[in-house]
Amino acid sequence: MFGYRFRKRTALLAVTAAVIGAALSGCLPGQNSTSAPEASVTAYTSEEVFKALEDSLSEYSDRTVFSARLEQDTIDRAVLEIRHAHPEYFWINGYSTTMSGSETTVEFMTLNDYMPEQLREMHGELMSAVNDVISQVPTSLGEYEQALFVHDYIVNNTSYATDKVSLSYNGLWGNAYGCLVDGSAVCQGYSEAYSLILQKLGIECGVCTGQSIRGRHAWNYVKMYGDYYWVDVTWDDPESEDGSTLDKLCHNYFMINDELLLRTRSLDEGQYLIPSCTSMDRNYFVMKNAYLTDYNTDEIGRILAESADTRLAEMMFRDKAGFDKAIDSLFGNEEIWELSDYADLGYDLNYVYDDKMYILEISY
Repeated sequence: MFGYRFRKRTALLAVTAAVIGAALSGCLPGQNSTSAPEASVTAYTSEEVFKALEDSLSEYSDRTVFSARLEQDTIDRAVLEIRHAHPEYFWINGYSTTMSGSETTVEFMTLNDYMPEQLREMHGELMSAVNDVISQVPTSLGEYEQALFVHDYIVNNTSYATDKVSLSYNGLWGNAYGCLVDGSAVCQGYSEAYSLILQKLGIECGVCTGQSIRGRHAWNYVKMYGDYYWVDVTWDDPESEDGSTLDKLCHNYFMINDELLLRTRSLDEGQYLIPSCTSMDRNYFVMKNAYLTDYNTDEIGRILAESADTRLAEMMFRDKAGFDKAIDSLFGNEEIWELSDYADLGYDLNYVYDDKMYILEISY
């Protein structure tokens, strides 16, 4: 992504690199450590295992004993569901399974070896922070507006933990507590915090992980009005991995579809849910009426005029052809100045663009 300062009827004055979105994390969830029997009998369903684990965790206990030798797949599925349904259990740092006679013990590894009384206090702090955010969400907002409010809140109140990215161990920066209580997190923390708050608001939301063009990464899926969308709160944070910042938060990765998401990453297998996200109905730029199917000066002029209050015009192009045409025509051929009838562009302006998401921002 690149940013430029552009002066009317003169050569380009300055060129500076800019990243639209935050630097990503190198955060990885805790990994399983298991010991499966040669032969096992499932006496519990994954739903029953989930409920038992849920009950133990709610009492800040790290150990659950089942009176049967369980299949490892049943346990693994239940733990995946726990991680999905309860991002507030921030202390989960992997788990182990032990078979002995007719019993199975599932033991969660506790982050930083916190004791139950510490977990109780910290859990209370986290839920208090969640309730504080929810109390700020206007009751008149619909699901889309609520999801946007929480997205913006997290970006505006969280510092990206750049110094934690390369660490080989997990910490509070990789969960919802780090994001909402400490105010510092990597991508896993941003994503778990977003999922936690939206779930409490009654909006289906979960976390997915994978390999991105910037390394290991985590982000969210959200179900809204019957359709699934992708949201990457971390990459919409203006902080970058080198510590520099842009001027504002972005919405480049707010409610995008599969095609847009897969331009920059792939997904890990074996996750709780990998939804099919085909709709763009609730995409940020679609909702702003700033999604362009091609290069159209009238439409760009309209967006400039409608952005007069903030003097910041944002637009997304459907494909690379329209995006490339806009950059070349507006700034290479200086057609931008022909749009002065729509808005008072002044003598100089700035523009930044994201050549992965085909997004152009013009400040004037």
